[in-house]
Amino acid sequence: MPKPRSKSFEANMTRLEEIVRRLEDGAVPLEEAMKLFQEGTALAGSCGKLLDEAELEIVKLTKGSDGSIQEVPFANEEAN
Repeated sequence: MPKPRSKSFEANMTRLEEIVRRLEDGAVPLEEAMKLFQEGTALAGSCGKLLDEAELEIVKLTKGSDGSIQEVPFANEEAN
């Protein structure tokens, strides 16, 4: 499987959207469609990894009981 190019999240998403449009069009020969699908799968994985890494870096600043600013690691606040 080809590895995604090391580009920004936005560049990877733009390419992924282009691949999806081409595949949905249905006018791509099977061999090319398979290559596009493989590239798209790799790009989707890369985007997911970038999002996971970004989530780990997010912190929420809150005031402690003494009024000082504290860094609190980001936690998924949505009820699952």
